[in-house]
Amino acid sequence: MAGELAGKGVVVQVNTQENPQLAERFRIRSIPAVLIFKKGQTIDSMRGAMDRNSLLAWWRKHSV
Repeated sequence: MAGELAGKGVVVQVNTQENPQLAERFRIRSIPAVLIFKKGQTIDSMRGAMDRNSLLAWWRKHSV
């Protein structure tokens, strides 16, 4: 997906066990969790597994 979104967004994977401060900051209680940010603010989040097409469709509804 990162390649498909190149130039449109950045995909970052964070290990919450190695970075518990981020999990706490963004209130991540279960994984997988996906957050979308715009201008430094969280604009939407999803919890739980999603197939690739659903994830891309969800991301696209927030893209410009």
